[in-house]
This record gives sequence, C-alpha cells and structure tokens, in this order.
Amino acid sequence: MKSLVIEQKMTSPAVNFNADSGLLEITGRSIPEHPVKFYEPIENWLENYLATSPSKVTLHVFLDYLNTHSTECMLLIMKLLKKYANKNAANTAQVEWLFDEDDEDMESLGQDLQAITQLPFEYKAILED
Repeated sequence: MKSLVIEQKMTSPAVNFNADSGLLEITGRSIPEHPVKFYEPIENWLENYLATSPSKVTLHVFLDYLNTHSTECMLLIMKLLKKYANKNAANTAQVEWLFDEDDEDMESLGQDLQAITQLPFEYKAILED
C-alpha cells in the first residue's frame, strides 16, 4: 500500500501517513474551508490501511489550531483507530499529542479527545524558540 502525503497549505495541515512504519503524522493548522472534503480521503486511506492489519499504529498530531469542524474530523479518525484496536488485542493504536508548552487550549483539546475515544495518549509540550 502506498503512503499518503499531503502538503501543508495556509489553511490545511501536512499529512504524512507512512504505510510501512504505521506512523501517521498530521502537523500544522487545520482550518480548511471544507473540512469534510479535506479529511474524507484521509479517513478512506486510513480505513484501507487498517484493513491490512498493521500491528501498531501511531497517530502523531502537532497542530497549532483546529476549527470545530476539523476537530470533528479528527475525532472520526481517532474513532477508527479505537475500533481497530478493540477488534484484536494484538493491534495497538496510540496518539502522540504535541502542543506548544503555553497552549493550554490544545493540551485541553487532546485531553477531551482522549476522554471521548479512550485511546492511549502521550502528551508532549514543545518549547517555543
């Protein structure tokens, strides 16, 4: 299966979903005009990837902002991962949630998403230069 790579734009994040390693990265800012249109191919790719039964999947998220509709799309991605992890005890899915050290809103959003999905999260505060 081919990896999924989408370049970052002013209103949409960079996406680098590596089919070989199981590392799925979303970085940047997510305020696309049509979030469902942007995230739908990502969700479709993820569904197809999970059908290949990877043993470990890590979603690495480092966004400085998500609008409400992007947050809903991110939640759908995480729910796919949770469903996959629940399907077989050998499957592991986790989230690495990165945020600027002084960005309490992004840290809190990660905690909310973790509470909803019950996925294992690792939080990393990034020091700003």
